[in-house]
Amino acid sequence: MTDKEVLRAADRMVEHLQERVRDEPAVRAVLRRASGKRVEDPAVLPVHGFVARYLDRLLTFIEEDERARWRFPEEDVERAFYGVAAMLAAQPRQARDRIDGEDEDSTDEDAKAASTADQKATDTEDTERRPSDPLRRHSNLGAALGKAVTQGKLNADTTEERLHLLCRQSVDGAHAQLPRLILHANDKDVPIDWGRLALDLSRWGADRDSVAKEWVQGYHRTIETKRAENDEARAQKNDTDDDSEDHAA
Repeated sequence: MTDKEVLRAADRMVEHLQERVRDEPAVRAVLRRASGKRVEDPAVLPVHGFVARYLDRLLTFIEEDERARWRFPEEDVERAFYGVAAMLAAQPRQARDRIDGEDEDSTDEDAKAASTADQKATDTEDTERRPSDPLRRHSNLGAALGKAVTQGKLNADTTEERLHLLCRQSVDGAHAQLPRLILHANDKDVPIDWGRLALDLSRWGADRDSVAKEWVQGYHRTIETKRAENDEARAQKNDTDDDSEDHAA
């Protein structure tokens, strides 16, 4: 599946560049030159040495698949990878410093989740397992913004308005507006799934409406899920309080 190939290549690039932008100011300065620009722009020339290596095999794979050529136009894939590299480099220091801590936390959480899943599977053969999400659809940009809203990091009305505006943009418009939105999110300590963002931007030119739908759905789904969890928690607390009052009486 080509989506997986794009995501895998993007993840490799992000993993490598995160270390470089965290430790090397000169690399950050070079990568930021690609922000909002087309890949053929002369200002982007120094960036090729950092990004092109992650595209060669991927673009060859896409070129050999007729459906992939339609879904992932070469120009859009290139621009997505260069744009994500630029936004990665533009992160404020607190976001760059968070990378190591997040890696350690995610490893611990994954181990705990796997252990819990294994235990549930042994309880009964009919236990329904949660569907896997290999393409990380539930960590797209909309879901990340929605989670930030539930945590009080971002304003709901302003964030939804900016998301809707972004989703109506052409490729040029998306790459012009997105860096500002991402920088604002990073300033508020909002984690971004860079690999998933690169995948979605790679699809933008050929299938913008589908990507926009996924982002807006992810935004609202995340907020509504959290709201339902809060309502359930309040209901359980009220039931507990009522039981305590009955026993006391």
